[in-house]
Amino acid sequence: MIEIGRVVVKTAGRDAGKKGIIVEILDDKYVLIDGETRRRKCNILHIEPLNQVVKINKNASHEEITQAMEELGIKAMQTKPKPKAEKPRKKRKTPEQLKAQKEEKRKLRDLFKPKKKEEKTEAKEGTLEEKAGLVEGKDENKPKEAKPKERKATQKKK
Repeated sequence: MIEIGRVVVKTAGRDAGKKGIIVEILDDKYVLIDGETRRRKCNILHIEPLNQVVKINKNASHEEITQAMEELGIKAMQTKPKPKAEKPRKKRKTPEQLKAQKEEKRKLRDLFKPKKKEEKTEAKEGTLEEKAGLVEGKDENKPKEAKPKERKATQKKK
């Protein structure tokens, strides 16, 4: 019942309910069909053979299948290949464009940069103790006196 040129109806899948013609028998479970459906491998359990048989060669082209389908009064599926398009190439920027771009970035950076507070500059001038008035008159010209280091004798007790 399954033979090349047999008209079948797909019962499962995306093309269910559409007619096609068996173009090639691939093995005991799969056949290649074409017609109203897409040209593809199909499980024989997913097709229903009809009584009509068309005389075609093994591995017939899509045009031959289209002509055979028109003789039966069935319109075959026509697909158009996608046009090939080139990827757009990136163009290098001129030095003027790069300078303009950097200027824009600087302007934006200046807008969002937090403003410096005057308190920070005052903090550098004096320490916290000096601001609080805890340090008594300190002469900056006077050199610092070295403090003698004290050592603690630690002895381990046994």
